Amino acid sequence: MSSTHPYNQIILFGDSITQFSFDPELCGFGALLANIYVRKLDVLNRGFSGYNTDWALPILKQLLPSIKEQKETANSIPLMTIFFGANDGALPFSPQHVPLDRFKSNTKAMIDLVKNPESPLYNPKMRLILITPPPINEVQWRKQCENNGEKLNRTNEAARAYAECIKEVGRETGTPVADIWSKIMDKIGRDDRDLSEFLLDGLHLNANGYKELYNLLLSTITERYPEIHPDAVGYELPYWRDLLAVDNTLEALQFPLLANKPTEI
Repeated sequence: MSSTHPYNQIILFGDSITQFSFDPELCGFGALLANIYVRKLDVLNRGFSGYNTDWALPILKQLLPSIKEQKETANSIPLMTIFFGANDGALPFSPQHVPLDRFKSNTKAMIDLVKNPESPLYNPKMRLILITPPPINEVQWRKQCENNGEKLNRTNEAARAYAECIKEVGRETGTPVADIWSKIMDKIGRDDRDLSEFLLDGLHLNANGYKELYNLLLSTITERYPEIHPDAVGYELPYWRDLLAVDNTLEALQFPLLANKPTEI
């Protein structure tokens, strides 16, 4: 993390559903968050298509700043989302599969990197949100598998189990959970809608699914972390009309973080 970076950062850490979340055609949750936090916080996409938590854990150790680096830099990471399970929850014959118990321990280890005072990456300023894997539309996904010469390698029942696991980790660690699996399933059950309305190919979210996740994340931030809600975070530099009223325009145009004045969020 560079000491010359002028903005604090939100990190979106996950698999392909995170990687694709900046796709303009899909109106992904990453793009929507980047828009609402523009000039306030930088939203960084750290999504890795196809990855599971076995592979993600060593990556996270490289992405996070050490305690020493945190002390040497003015900017910080007020929020990180952790969004895995869509690949871990593949059926056991898939090379992407991670057993449920190891998926749970991997996710807890990610949280521990940030929240355990004994961790070299301990970061008491960082807030975390876990995101459950979304539902699987087996009708759609079966077609994708068959087109690749494969048999169905994911089921919605498995996705439910991994979503429940994330909720359990959230309860055990005191970490907020954005439960997109239940959110979408409740919608189709209540309104007699089809999963294809929210899923691009049976696995990945489409624009409707991403909008549901975005709204879910904002409501989670509102409830659990109101101090970093976009409405509560000011611009790093003044609104242009406010510049007209200052005596020293050059001073007003200096980024606080570049002047080594950490923003308290």
